[in-house]
This record gives sequence, C-alpha cells and structure tokens, in this order.
Amino acid sequence: MKAMWTAFAAMIAISVVAWYGLGELGFSAADRASDPANVRLD
Repeated sequence: MKAMWTAFAAMIAISVVAWYGLGELGFSAADRASDPANVRLD
C-alpha cells in the first residue's frame, strides 16, 4: 500500500514540475501557437 501512495505522489510531483517547467521554457501550446508567423490569412 505504501508503494502505491508513493507512486501516486511521484506521478503528481512529476506532472506539476513538468507543467510549470515546460511552460516557463516556452513549450506550452499557447506560446507555440501565438507566433504571428503561424497565422493563416486565406
């Protein structure tokens, strides 16, 4: 049972660190898609 709770805690910690870390590095979808070069003008 202790291993399961440790795995859940590790999964949550990794997710939170990845979310904020990649967002700060500019790898979020909003940052990648907001470039003016990506706008289509048909």
